[in-house]
Amino acid sequence: KQWYQRRVAVGTFFFFDVSDNGHVWGVKKNQDIYRWTGKDWQQIGGKAIQVTVGPSGVWIVDRANNIYYRKGTYGDSNTAGSEWIQICGNLKWISSGRNIVVGVDSGNNIYYRKGMSAPRPTGTGWVQIPGKLMQIDIYGDEIVGVDTGHAIYKFPVSGIPAVGM
Repeated sequence: KQWYQRRVAVGTFFFFDVSDNGHVWGVKKNQDIYRWTGKDWQQIGGKAIQVTVGPSGVWIVDRANNIYYRKGTYGDSNTAGSEWIQICGNLKWISSGRNIVVGVDSGNNIYYRKGMSAPRPTGTGWVQIPGKLMQIDIYGDEIVGVDTGHAIYKFPVSGIPAVGM
């Protein structure tokens, strides 16, 4: 198999994310947010430097490291949602998993969002996890991250207190 370039009419993407269900959201260089509808790109209001799409919905981080959740996107359904809800805290990177969102702040501290569920998609608060990572993601039942020395670390989601599956 070979890589192929997909021409995108809306311009150059700076970042994009794809969920396990194949839903694609992206951020352009000018921080505009888009989602792939299956036929074309739909612009979503707001500005971001990073977006994540997954079972816990669509989340973004903006230039000031503010965190937002896209209302109506919990469960990884193919929807644009209805509005951005600001979540307390500041992160530089975020990832949406199954009933969990993880992120890292500007000091490379690691956090997860506790109390998440379909009735309460934004959870109840952030909990710090020991360690330092500069980037983090959720892959299945594992949290995967990279530190400033570019070493890769994995940690089972089930090992996090009060989040175990």
